[in-house]
Amino acid sequence: MARIAPFRALHYAVRTDGELAARLAPPYDVIGPERRAALAADPHNIVHLDLPGQEPGGAYAAAARRLAAWRRDGTLVLDRDPAYVVAEQTFQDATGKTRRRRGFFARLRLEPLEGGSVLPHERTLAAPRRDREQLLAATRTHLSAVFLLHEDPSGEVARTLEDLASAPPERDLRDPDGAGLRLWRLAERHRLGQIADRVGRGWTLIADGHHRYESALAYSEARRAAGLDDAPDVLVYLVSAVDPGLTIGPIHRLVRGIAPIDAARLAANLEPFFDVERRARDDMAAGLRDAAGRPGVFGLLLPRDPSGLLLRWREADERARRPLDSVAAPLRRLDVVLLHRLVFQEALGLTPAQQAGPDHLDYVKDEAGLRRGLETAACGVLLNPTRLEQVVDVSRNGLRLPPKSTFFLPKVPTGIVLDPIDTPAV
Repeated sequence: MARIAPFRALHYAVRTDGELAARLAPPYDVIGPERRAALAADPHNIVHLDLPGQEPGGAYAAAARRLAAWRRDGTLVLDRDPAYVVAEQTFQDATGKTRRRRGFFARLRLEPLEGGSVLPHERTLAAPRRDREQLLAATRTHLSAVFLLHEDPSGEVARTLEDLASAPPERDLRDPDGAGLRLWRLAERHRLGQIADRVGRGWTLIADGHHRYESALAYSEARRAAGLDDAPDVLVYLVSAVDPGLTIGPIHRLVRGIAPIDAARLAANLEPFFDVERRARDDMAAGLRDAAGRPGVFGLLLPRDPSGLLLRWREADERARRPLDSVAAPLRRLDVVLLHRLVFQEALGLTPAQQAGPDHLDYVKDEAGLRRGLETAACGVLLNPTRLEQVVDVSRNGLRLPPKSTFFLPKVPTGIVLDPIDTPAV
C-alpha cells in the first residue's frame, strides 16, 4: 500500500503573491538555457537550487551552500506543524477550454517500483538519474515533487479538496507557465488521516518525475546499505485519477536526417497498414479530434505541401497487425507504438536504434511548434493524446510506455514547497 504523510514544509518567506511567483520555476527537465537565464535573474529563484549553474567546487555543492544560506537568512522558513499543501491550477487545454486541477503535496514512503503500489509508466535514462541523486545527496532536501496520480474511485479525496477550495486561498498567483495557482494548507488531523487511508487503499502512478523518484530510491538504498536508514521518503504531488481537470496532452514528432520524402511513394508504403486520406493541413487537427479514442490515427505533414495525409490504422486487417505480433498486448493499440512501428519503421525505414538516437526524431508539444519545425524537417506527425486508461492499463500490467508518450498538463511548479530529509514529520 502507498504510505503518505503530512510534512513540515520548507517554503519561501514572502510578503506578496508576486514575490512568490518570481521565485517559482517549471520542473528542471523542461528548462532550456535561455529560460534558465531569465529565471535566474531573480537571485532567489528556485533554479539556483534545482538547476544549479557551474560554480567553484561544483554545481551540487554550490546548491547546498546556497540552500543553507537561504535558511539562515530567512529566505526559506520551515513550518512548525505538519500538513498537506493543496495546490489548484487553472489553465487552458489545447482546445482553449478553461480547466482546473487540484492536488496536494505530501511525503510518500519510497518502495521499489517492480511489484509495488507505486507504478511507473515510462523508462528513464541513467544520466538524469545520476544528476538528481547527486543533487539530493548534496542538499539532503527534496527540491521538486514527483507528480503522482492516485486511485480515488469514489471521488472522496477530490471532494475533500473541492471543499477546501471553497475557502479563500493563502496564496493566489500565476505560475511560471501562466496557469492560475492557488494554495492552501490542510492540517486538520481527521482529514489528514482520511486522505492517507484513501490513498493507501489503491495504486499510485507516476505521471511526471520518474527520474526524481528513481534517484530518491537509489539514494535511500545507498544510505541503508551504509547502515543509515535516514532517507526513506520522497516529496510528491498527488492528484486524484478522477479529478475533472486531469489532462494529458499529445507529444508530436518531427522526422529529420533522412532523404526528402516522395509523397506518392510514402502513400504506397503506408497502404498495407492504413487507410490514407489527403486532407488540408488546416483541417488535420479536426480530423484527429473526430477520431479520438480510435487507435492509430495520425496526421502526416510534408514540408511545402498545403495538404497532408490523414492515416487510419486498419486494425481489422491481419496484414496491418502482423508487425505488432511481438509487442505485448497492452501496448499494441497505443498510438505511439503504432506510429513508431508502422510509420517510422515499416514505411520510412527508420530502425529502432535510429528512432532511439538523437539524430532523427524531435518531439514537440503543440501543433504550432510542429508547423515551425516542419520547415527544416523531412516530415511531421500529429498525434492524439494517450488516454489515462491506457496509461493505467500498461502500468498495472508491469509494462512501461515508450519515451515521450504522455504530457500531463500543466506542469507542477518547483519552489512551492521543499522537504528537508532531516526534518521529522512531527
